[in-house]
Amino acid sequence: MKFEKIEEKDKKLKFVAKDTNPAMMNALRRISMNHVPVLAIEDVGIKENSSPIFDEVIAQRLGQVPLVFDPDKFTLKEECDCEEGCPECEVQFTFEGEGPGRLYSKDLVCESGDVDVLYDEMPITELDENQKVDLEASAVLSTGKDHSKHQAAISSYQYYPIIDIDNDELTEEERKRCAEVCPRDVFEVKNDELKVADEKNCTVCKECVDEVGTGVVVTGHEEKFIFTIESICSLSPQEIIEKAAEILEEKSEKVIGKLG
Repeated sequence: MKFEKIEEKDKKLKFVAKDTNPAMMNALRRISMNHVPVLAIEDVGIKENSSPIFDEVIAQRLGQVPLVFDPDKFTLKEECDCEEGCPECEVQFTFEGEGPGRLYSKDLVCESGDVDVLYDEMPITELDENQKVDLEASAVLSTGKDHSKHQAAISSYQYYPIIDIDNDELTEEERKRCAEVCPRDVFEVKNDELKVADEKNCTVCKECVDEVGTGVVVTGHEEKFIFTIESICSLSPQEIIEKAAEILEEKSEKVIGKLG
């Protein structure tokens, strides 16, 4: 399998994968979303909560706060040698404040390990006069298949488009309509001919084919794909896809070992 980066912006990465197949692409998609470990708050112990938000809702909101962590410093709790939690598999936090005012994600204070919140201004609860929140929480590594708060990314793939144009089969009006009807600006008309402006924008929706008929043929490449991954955690898209590839290789070796 060969990769060619198309676009990388903020937490989104798009690349072309060559010499592969739909099964491999789907495996990479599923693993990148559901099997890459992400640190998130798991257990919350409420000492005091006189805010208007129920204990369970505060715990749920804290669980959705993305945490910045070094994946090399932590291990899955079920794979750790300890029995009741240690700095290698668990991170302790405190969260407290008094009203009037609002408590944000930045008010989560890490008591063990080098972990911080990714976004400071995520609101957790509003406090009025004489209202207070005081709690302790612990975060662990887990994966998206266990809970969405541990999901690393949103991933998708599509066939790489193959676009064939026969201008002799198209009237001048059909060429214009084909360029206009495309929702992704894939086509352009130059020197009275319909041409492909950017084939990578094509989603193979075939609106153009439905509009003009035989003059345009759009198909998907069977061994070439466009893969898009957007990180929804503190890990970069490249880190997630690299880890997903490692996990896919490990799973493949296990299957081969059992078959052997």
